[in-house]
Formats: sequence, C-alpha cells, structure tokens
Amino acid sequence: MKIFLDSNIFIEHFKGNKNASSLLERVIGEELYINEVVYSEVAYIFIRTFSEKSYPDLKKNRELVSAAGKKFVELIYPALKLANFLEINREVVSISNNFIQKYGLLPNDALILATCKHYELDALASLDTDYEEACRNEGITLISDVENLR
Repeated sequence: MKIFLDSNIFIEHFKGNKNASSLLERVIGEELYINEVVYSEVAYIFIRTFSEKSYPDLKKNRELVSAAGKKFVELIYPALKLANFLEINREVVSISNNFIQKYGLLPNDALILATCKHYELDALASLDTDYEEACRNEGITLISDVENLR
C-alpha cells in the first residue's frame, strides 16, 4: 500500500499521542511518502516548540533558529527520511486549487491531498478530519487510526 503521511502524524507522535504512534508503527514497511509541506510543517513546529518562541521572535534570532534546527536534524529528520519525498509540481498545484474550491481545504491540506491524487497513492494517514469528504470523493483511503488499516 502506498501511503502519504500527513505532518500531524509525526507531530502528534513526538508529542506522545498513542494513536499517532501506533499508526506510525503499523505503517512502517509500507511505501511511505511525504512532500515539502510535511517537511516544512514538522520542521517549523519543532523549531517553535523547542525554542519556546513565537514566529516574530524566531525571525529576530537566527542563532536560536540555528540551534533548534540542529536538534531537528538530529532528532526528527531521521523519522521523516523513512518516507519517500514527492515533489509538488505545477499539476499538483492545479489539483490543489481545485480541492480548495471544491472541498474548502486550506492550501497546505489541499497540496497534501493533491500530491496523493497526482501520484496515485492509495491512502492518506492523517488525524485531520477535514479530509474525510475529499478523500472519500477522490478515492483515497483516509487512515486516521490503526482500525482503518484492517
């Protein structure tokens, strides 16, 4: 099964969410994928959480961002490397524009779902219920807990 991992799976796993951790453990060994959006969201949330600073404070303190970035590469990036990286191209953006209008998805969520659609992935692993209707209509299985894998 070809599965795209949403950023919230990683973020919630590292926060100790047992559902996210169980889900991540169960899909290891499948064909896993992420894109630039997932990398960016996970990296930003980690840097902000690790530094305990807001966006404006981070913009003013490159040393703090650098230190948090080093910890990200050491602690979190290895988990992201479990997945293959799919690029966002012009066609993915076009599909995402359609998903924004059709389903009311926010841009990053639309880009994630459009990546799944464009690359013909089987499933999207996400804890985000915003995907329910869109995944159902687009023929992509939404995996939000281990039960969905059975």
